[in-house]
Amino acid sequence: MATKNTQVKAKNTTGNEIHLSHSQTDSPILDINSLERLHQFRPDVVDFVIEQTTKEAENRRKREVKIDWFTFIERMGALLLAAGIATGGIYGSIYAAMNGYEKLSWIIASTCIGSLAIAFLKRNK
Repeated sequence: MATKNTQVKAKNTTGNEIHLSHSQTDSPILDINSLERLHQFRPDVVDFVIEQTTKEAENRRKREVKIDWFTFIERMGALLLAAGIATGGIYGSIYAAMNGYEKLSWIIASTCIGSLAIAFLKRNK
């Protein structure tokens, strides 16, 4: 869970100073102190909060599994597409060489394999 801390300081010309500090977290779970304070004036709500936190955790896990699955499909699709492009380029270069276009076959093969190599080398930048 992410936590955001903010601090602000201000000082005027007369020397007066103010300091403000604020922390914010996006955790769906209340800490023990908050649950105890809630139990002091609304004991019936504590069970509801725990139940809703459990449901939200289940939904979060389902969403994470779905995101992981979509990422896997995207990456495998890109890998298959790259393999198809490489196969097509190599097949095209062999076809051109068999028909007597030797320079064209070299150009097709080097362009296809070179562009894929550059794409794989620069993909993380």
